[in-house]
Amino acid sequence: MYNSITLIGNLGADPDIKETSKGGKYALLSIATHKKIKGEKLTEWHKVVVWDEKIAEVMERYTKRGSKVLLQGRLTYKSWDKDGVQMKQAEVHLDRFESKMEMLDSKSESKSSQNEIDDFGSDSKYPSNNEDVPF
Repeated sequence: MYNSITLIGNLGADPDIKETSKGGKYALLSIATHKKIKGEKLTEWHKVVVWDEKIAEVMERYTKRGSKVLLQGRLTYKSWDKDGVQMKQAEVHLDRFESKMEMLDSKSESKSSQNEIDDFGSDSKYPSNNEDVPF
């Protein structure tokens, strides 16, 4: 069986580039996807971890908050205990060799992509940074 998920959305913030203990790069992303139901735009936020170093480097150099991207990876779940309550969060992982990333902005769209992400509203009930998640 194969675990695969594809997201097309906008970066909620600039890629957060981190370094592993061995000096490799990885990226933490927040991706906003939306759909319209009865004329109302509904936004969902997705946490993405890019373990593929080459994809992380491309994202660091060429994407920013608002960039439209296609990401393909695998769906995972992270669990932890917080004050006696079991917490669980879904994450999309882009692993080496088994992932895909495409930048979907054209040169003219990349200038306006900041406006598109602002349409989601900064007061969304699912912000891009979740301080309850132990990272």
